[in-house]
Amino acid sequence: MLSLTGYRLVLWTGPADMRLSFNGLSGLVVNEGKEDPFVYGTIYAFFNQRRTQCKLLAWDGDGFSIYYKRLSRGSFGKPVYDSSAKMMVLEKKDLVLMLEGIEIRYRKRYSRSPMRQAS
Repeated sequence: MLSLTGYRLVLWTGPADMRLSFNGLSGLVVNEGKEDPFVYGTIYAFFNQRRTQCKLLAWDGDGFSIYYKRLSRGSFGKPVYDSSAKMMVLEKKDLVLMLEGIEIRYRKRYSRSPMRQAS
């Protein structure tokens, strides 16, 4: 598995054409997202329409790297986001859950209740 520690993770919210490669995906980031893909430390995540394929695009200082994952069954989870935004910043745990196929919108974090002291 790819290490996502120390990276800024950005999700492309619309469907992306999985035929796009380095130039096409970085072009989406520049032209539609108005960001510079040549900044070290940012990984851009793209999913197809059916959410069965994912590409991660990262600049590693001397060139682009692409991580590609295609599911044999099921689909990747989808976070809740503002539909008017082209891109959104994700936390590492959310992207990892998405890549594992866990639906993020139904995830619930339970808080621990303080332990009762015996009387």
